[in-house]
Amino acid sequence: MKAKTEPLEKKWGERSMLMGWTAIPTSLLFLQAELAITPLGFNVLINLVSHWWETKEHPYPSQESLAKRMGVSKRSIQREVTNLVELGLIAKQANKAGSAKYKGRNTYDLTGLVERLNEKAPEKISSMQRHKKSAEQPDNIQEQ
Repeated sequence: MKAKTEPLEKKWGERSMLMGWTAIPTSLLFLQAELAITPLGFNVLINLVSHWWETKEHPYPSQESLAKRMGVSKRSIQREVTNLVELGLIAKQANKAGSAKYKGRNTYDLTGLVERLNEKAPEKISSMQRHKKSAEQPDNIQEQ
């Protein structure tokens, strides 16, 4: 795996990569306002994605660990998860405390987010290209 992380280690330093890395689609960065994702919601999504190791396995971090990591209350995490559910970006499933795997933690399905990014990314690219072309036009042509 060293070959895959080598460019990242050159950019970020070897020690910062000891905990691993998370791939995030750039479309998530560019579409967060359009998707009505708050800064805290964005942070929650990034943390959920960092726990999404297998395509078919939904992440299941505890709300307590997310809150501690972000320096907010568990209640803030709960409110933001509710908001992300209402936006249709994630689905939350409660699990029983007796579950050996989940230990009462919710699982989070990110299918809605994936679908929205795939739906909106081509539109965003077109919009950005149009904006770039109009910015490249000389001033006297733009005013016509």
